[in-house]
Amino acid sequence: MAGAQRGLGRGLDALFKNTDAVEEVEKPNTLPLRLLQANPGQPRKTFDDDALEELATSIHEKGVLQPLLVRPIVANGQNVYEIVAGERRFRASQLAGIREVPVVIRELDDMETLAIALIENLQREDLTPLEEAKGLQELKEQFSLSQEELAKQVGKSRSAIANTLRLLQLPDVAQDALSNGTITAGHARAILAVDEVARIDFLGIIVSQMLTVREAEALAASWKQHKRFVTPEEAKKEKIKTEKPAALKEFQTQLSSLFASKVTMSGTEQKGKVTLAYSSEEELRTLLSKLGIEQAG
Repeated sequence: MAGAQRGLGRGLDALFKNTDAVEEVEKPNTLPLRLLQANPGQPRKTFDDDALEELATSIHEKGVLQPLLVRPIVANGQNVYEIVAGERRFRASQLAGIREVPVVIRELDDMETLAIALIENLQREDLTPLEEAKGLQELKEQFSLSQEELAKQVGKSRSAIANTLRLLQLPDVAQDALSNGTITAGHARAILAVDEVARIDFLGIIVSQMLTVREAEALAASWKQHKRFVTPEEAKKEKIKTEKPAALKEFQTQLSSLFASKVTMSGTEQKGKVTLAYSSEEELRTLLSKLGIEQAG
């Protein structure tokens, strides 16, 4: 963990500065694309083809307006530059046929590179939920951060960090579904609400029945109660079965009025329970008096 300690020694705040600000104070250089290479640890794994084409068109017309942040490395015996921030601009420049791009060159170690690459993507909301979770987890482990410390550094609440990291507990097939957009992060959180043994089955139900997030959450809640997935038809029957009979509702209203107290009733007309509530000694005495019960003392 020597690298992590060095990064911490420099101060994490220095690593998490907005890279736009860094580029504003450092004079950019120009480098040919052939000397640049992508960062294999880039948190973002997928790039939207249509968005890249749009950016490529803009770059072809106006050039690259914001410099890439790169670091010098040696790869296969050659001096090249690894992209720390700006891989999307790099890819779009390739599509646009641009030969050179503006860059800011900085000496950074692996830990610092990971931190800046992750924060740049988080700031631009470019990561998928699962990419964000994996990036945060790697950052947490590399810098030995607590969830609270990590939350402070990336500008999110601790609960938001915890919810994002929980996505890594999804079964692999569910992670794939989240990555390719078959389900959303809301669906994923609903899946995580049930026991591990039921999660793959739950994913199948969500996908096959095209459940909304709200429907998935309701199904997860029913699973917690019944330890099985209740069909919509069963849920409807259960609701009808447990709904209070109209006669009991009327009796409850009349008793509440009679005793000037909150009255609850459960069961049926044949068998059930009546509860009278009070919130002070005076209310209790009044209630007992109306029930014809003599009070001692």
